[in-house]
Formats: sequence, structure tokens, C-alpha cells
Amino acid sequence: MSRRVLAGVAAVVIVGSVGAAAATRWLGSTEEDEGGATAAGLTAMFQDYGNTSGTWLGADRTASVPLAGGRTLWLFSDTFLGRPAANGARPAESGLINNSAIVQQDGKLGRFFYGGTATAPEALVPAAATDEFHWIGDAVAGAGDTVQVLANRYRRSGAGPLDHQLIGTVLAGFSTDALTPGPVRELPLGDRVSWGSEVMPDGGHTYVYGTEVAGKMKFAHLARVAGTDLGGAWEFWTGSAWSTTESESARLLSGVGTNYGVRRVGNQYVLVTHENNLIFSADFVAYTADNPAGPFTGPHYLFSAPEVGSGHIVYDADLHQDLSPDGRLLISYNVNNLDEAVTYADSSIYRPRFVEAAWPPAGPSGKAPAVPQGLTAAADGAGTASLSWQPVTGDDVTYRVWRRDVTGGQTHFVRLPGDGPGAATQFRTDFLTNDHEYEFAVTATTEGGESERSAVALMKATVPPPDAPSGVTVKAHSDDGRVTVRWNTVPFVQLFKVFHRDLTAGQEKPEPAGSYPGTSATVGPLVHGHDYEITVVAVGGGGDSKPSDGARVVPSVARPPAPGQPVAEARADGSVHLTWAGVAPGLSYQVFRRDLSTTNEVGPPGLAKDTRFDTGKLIHGHEYEFTVAAVNSGGVGEQSPPVRVRAEVAAPTDSPARLRVEARPPGVVALSWQSTGAKWYRIYRRDLTAGQTEFVKEEIPVEGTSSLVHNLANGHQYDFAVAAIGDGGEGPRSKPVRKRMPSSLPSGVTARSDEPGAVTVTWREPWTGINYRVQLRDATAGEDWRTDPFPASNGRFQTALLTSGHRYEFRLQSPDGDNSATAAVTVK
Repeated sequence: MSRRVLAGVAAVVIVGSVGAAAATRWLGSTEEDEGGATAAGLTAMFQDYGNTSGTWLGADRTASVPLAGGRTLWLFSDTFLGRPAANGARPAESGLINNSAIVQQDGKLGRFFYGGTATAPEALVPAAATDEFHWIGDAVAGAGDTVQVLANRYRRSGAGPLDHQLIGTVLAGFSTDALTPGPVRELPLGDRVSWGSEVMPDGGHTYVYGTEVAGKMKFAHLARVAGTDLGGAWEFWTGSAWSTTESESARLLSGVGTNYGVRRVGNQYVLVTHENNLIFSADFVAYTADNPAGPFTGPHYLFSAPEVGSGHIVYDADLHQDLSPDGRLLISYNVNNLDEAVTYADSSIYRPRFVEAAWPPAGPSGKAPAVPQGLTAAADGAGTASLSWQPVTGDDVTYRVWRRDVTGGQTHFVRLPGDGPGAATQFRTDFLTNDHEYEFAVTATTEGGESERSAVALMKATVPPPDAPSGVTVKAHSDDGRVTVRWNTVPFVQLFKVFHRDLTAGQEKPEPAGSYPGTSATVGPLVHGHDYEITVVAVGGGGDSKPSDGARVVPSVARPPAPGQPVAEARADGSVHLTWAGVAPGLSYQVFRRDLSTTNEVGPPGLAKDTRFDTGKLIHGHEYEFTVAAVNSGGVGEQSPPVRVRAEVAAPTDSPARLRVEARPPGVVALSWQSTGAKWYRIYRRDLTAGQTEFVKEEIPVEGTSSLVHNLANGHQYDFAVAAIGDGGEGPRSKPVRKRMPSSLPSGVTARSDEPGAVTVTWREPWTGINYRVQLRDATAGEDWRTDPFPASNGRFQTALLTSGHRYEFRLQSPDGDNSATAAVTVK
């Protein structure tokens, strides 16, 4: 059962009587009408697509947007996936996504659009969190090949299908060619109104209608933007003017659906909606106005959906005037059933229906009867209103009863559905709300037409809490952990709360399992083999009943079947991405791995909460085998067929940035760089002074983002570069950095002779600890250079036994073999 259906049900669930109004005119010839498509043809087109596409099984919402090239974009909310079984049933394992789209061209439905992948489909407009989802509003084609889609964001607030709350509205942009999703933008709107019930370009503005749920009523609201860009500044209709403040938005009309249609038809604006002032009505009605903001007058009763007579419910409405034949309204609506078993047994139920209604409606054919007089309304203690009035003279006079919930904010009278009082002048109406004030009126009808409404009779309802549900029974499903709860009908109640208590776990307080309409609910999955107590509470116009007597049940969960063979994709980071087709909704999975290149043993399984799994980084070049098994409370199912994949780590693609080189004599540089995410790096260098033209790599890679390079030649100029190293190889080198090493030669070399035959040589060293070789020669005697046999350091050297009066020259040779400047002195 779609949450969207049940959300509509909850808003009207104790508002009006059950029963189908008399059908008006049901149109839909199979022949093509000039100026548009036929209702019967569109209905058949979607039925055929659901039966044969293998993807789209059925959906609700059904908004249409005309696109360029004669195409039509169909937008949906809750969408079931797959294909029907041979008997037409919806398979139990059918997946559900919260929104989707189909493009129609040349009279045929084409590609089905959704998010995710074929094996793991997701909503077309994705949700930001796992407990959130989007339901589609309406859309408008923008400039070029774009379309803007409004979607309402909801958060799940409990376990039941009615347990969710509106939290905002988003705007999603798409290309119209491939429905490629663009950014999903959160609009600055609140959580009172679900905007996008209708989007209507008209004149210089685009009008956006929305729906406010207030208690048991739904109200229409209106906003607008200049032009067709829904991302522009919004204005809100206050009832008398336009305001930029959303909180000033006024209610236009009560009794609309979550979605409804508004279009300009001729010189009027026509609003078409499912009748939501009453519960489970079969009626679809129209209201008219002279401008988009109303005031709207009506209702004009268009048709009654025949599916209600078969026990189904109908909801939502939309207008498709771009496809409509002339002189008619082309309307779509959605169908479902409160019994989940019924909708699963027949997949054709949950698909859109189309109908054509003549417009404008025909006027009365003769003279209307007189207005009924003397209407009175009295409350009784059972929560009903007893009405009586004086008869109207004439032949074949029958009556219709009209009602307005004043306390609930209902903006106008609506007629009660069903056969009504017929020719009787008394009537009892039920499904009232305690302490609400109601207005009643009566009209008389004959073949000539319908009278004006009578004078109003006012009454305050007195409605006690309903009786506790009786006859509660619970039956466990044979294999999925769910249980179906059934109970007897409670007068004037259509909404029930179901609770469960896990006796095996020692639970003392029952937990809510959700709110449900009708007289049955399927809850779970519950824990396999545990003993549960189930109770039901009726929600009526007078409040909640006492809990029912408890019913016991022990759920049974069969181990799930094996999934199909997974699909494995090796990622560049050495991980593997696995996807597989889901076995059933809501299951988790275990992922098993074997390294075929080593021990061949199966390691501990990984856990996946959905149908996809990402491994960590695996060993480069190793071949792995993966299998998947579904898990439920009954245990771990059989493993899937295996899939093999080789882990491949790509070489790094980024070069290290911000390389810095700092000289640290003697013969050392300190390198540092910005990490690329790699663990290891390779250092490259070339000695420009020595004439090297190619880089030479350091044989041993370094770990981290810094390193020292030794054994460099002092005074030489070098280029340095760094490259990241991964399992898949080496990445590109960084931009080279040039650095000249400081020279080890001394400066300030001087020589002096302070004593006969002796000389002292001094110098300044660039750093401490350098050992020089002193070279000297007797220049007067014409000697060649000779090297003193002992190294000299610390900036001082002394020698003796030199020839007095001779001129001597001295120089120092560095460890690199370079010679310093020459110092000369005449020996005393």
C-alpha cells in the first residue's frame, strides 16, 4: 500500500459518510478525438506499459508536462518496479521507489527514468537521508532543454504507512533529453504547505498551488513567481494581496486532494479535485474562478469513479489540457485498495485512470422545484445528526443533503454522497467530530433540475469515543516475519492504531506498529520465533477507544533465497564495488570474500544494509571471489553464485605539490612536499654542475612527505623532484626545484711570519668540522706546489723550517678537491 494513498486517507478519515455518488457522465471513447488523446486510450496505454515494460509496474501522482518535439513527461510518486506474475499479481519482491518518470513520444510511452542502477534502483529525485523521501509535485519546462520539478520532502516518523511528516519542498532540475539530474535545491519554504499540487504558467507568472493538511481538512494555497523560473522569488496570496512572507499565505478552498489540477479553460480558471471534504468519496468535482486566486465557486460534480463500487479507493486528480479534446476536461486519478492483499493480487489496480468530462457543464433542463422549508438538525448521543424538513410539492421529488464543518474550516457546502434520503424528509448523517459545529442544508430535485439550498440548520456534534475493536485475530505469514491483523468494523470509524508487544523479549509497554484505515493491517517484519501480543485502538470523531483484547502470534521467517550473481567493478583505488538484485525489500546482506591468489580461505563476511557493497583496498593484482547472502531474522540464506574480479590499483594521478628544498651542509638537503594521499614517494635529482641532463632516481623510496638526501657535492647546483608511488606504479613527478649547494672552500685565507723560519696560515670556514689539505711552495726558489701531509682544520695552520727571506705562497684544498685563494708572505 502506498504511503501516499494512506496519507490522503488519514486526512479525511472521519469527515464524511462512505458511499459512491451517483455517476454523471463517464466518457472515454476508443476513437481518437480531434484536438487530443482519449481517456480510454491513455488508460489502456499505461495498463499495457505496466504489463510489458518489465520496469514500471504501477505508480500514483500522474502529472504531465508538455516538452518540445511533441513529447510529454509523465511524473510519478510511489512507483512499484518489475513485471506482473503470470496471473497478473504484483510479486511480493517488487521494489518500491518514491518517484520516477516516463517520457511519451509519438503516442507511445518510452524510457522509464529513475535513479541508482538497474540492480539497485533509487528515486529519480533522491533523498538526503535514509529516513526521508520525496513525493513529486508538479513541474514546468524551462528555457532550452530543461525542466524544473517541485518535490515535497518527508521524514518517516514511525513504523506505519501513515507515519510521516512534511519537512520542506525542493526544486530539482533535469535535462529534457535524457532526464539527467541536476542539483536538488532546498527552497526557503516551511512545512505547513506541500507546494506543487499544480504548477500553472499563465501570463507573465507561473502559479504554484499547494495543499495544507490541518486536522482532518485539506486546504488549497497559492503562490507565484515571475516568468517560469521556479527558483526565483516567490509571492504568496494572502486572500487580498500578494506577499513575500509564506506564513501569510491564505486558504483558498477546502476539500482538495494532495494533488489537484488547475487550468485556464476559455475565460475561466477551472480547479478539478477529488472530493476530500468527505471520506472515501467517489466524486470528482470542479470549481471555477475569474482569476487564479479565486474566489472559487462550486462544486460542479463531474463524475463518480466506478472503482469505488468495487471496493477500491480513489484519490488525487490532475488536468491534462495539453492532451485534451476540445470541449472536455481530461482528468487522471489514482486507484488503490485498503486491503494490501487486494492490490498485490491485481497489479492493474495501482495504475492511473483517465476520464473525459464535458465542459462547460450543461445547465438545468427545466423548472427547478421549490426550496425545502423547515429544516432542523439535532445531535444524538451516538455521534450522528438527525435531520428533518417539510416536503416539497410536486411529482417525483427527491432530496439531497448538504453539509459544512464550520469548526474544521470547511469553506463551502458539499453534498453527502450515496443515495441520500431519496423521497424521505428525514435523514441521519454520521462520521461527525465531537464538539464541531456543522451547518446543514437540503435541496429538492426533479427532472427539471435542482432547487436552491434551504435555510441553514446549525448543530454541534456530540460524539463519544468509539468502542474498542472486537474480534481481533492475527495470522503469521509463512515466511517473511509479517503478520496480518484483522478486526471487526467499528461504527463510524475508519482509522485504527495497531500495537505489538514482544513477550519473549520481556517487553512491558506495547510499541506502535502504525496507523491503518479499514479493518486489517499487515505489520512487521517481527522477530522470528518470538511470542507477540497484538492490540488495536479505534480512532473516531470522539477520540481514541480503549485497546482491544490482545491476540497472540508467533511470527515465522524463512531464510531468504540466494540472490542472483552480483556484479563486481574494480575501482582505481584497489577496492571493489559490488551490486546485486534485491531478494525482497528491507533485507540486509552478508558479503563473503576469498583471495584466490593466496590462501583461498573465506574471510569474515561484510555487512550490507542494501544491495551494494564497497570493499576496502585490496591487494593489487590479486584475484578475488565474492558471494552474497541475504539475511533476515530467520537466519542467513544461501549464497549467490560467485563473481570473480582482479583488484587493480591505478598509479597515482597527482604530482606532489609545494616541494621545498633546504640545504644542510655538508652535502645534505632536506626535502618536504604536500601529500597526495600516497604512503610512499620517490626522489629524483640531477647534478647540473656535473653536466647531468636526466634525472637520477633514489633507489630506496621514502615514507611520508619529507626526506634527507646525502652525499651531494658542495658548491654544485642540483634539480630535485618527487613522485608518489602506489601499488599500481609511480605517478607524475612534481615540478623540479633548483638548489645550489654551499661551497666548502674557506674564505679570508691569510699568511703571516711572526718568527724566523715560521709561518701561520689562518682562514674562515663556511661550517665547522671541515678538514683541509694545506698546499704551499717557495715562490722565491721556484718550487712547485707541495701538500702538507697532515690535514688542517679549525681555521689555523702553522709550519716551520722555512727559508728566511724567501717568499712563500699558501692555499687550502677542500674535501671536494677545490682550491682556495692564495695567500703569500715573506718569511722572517
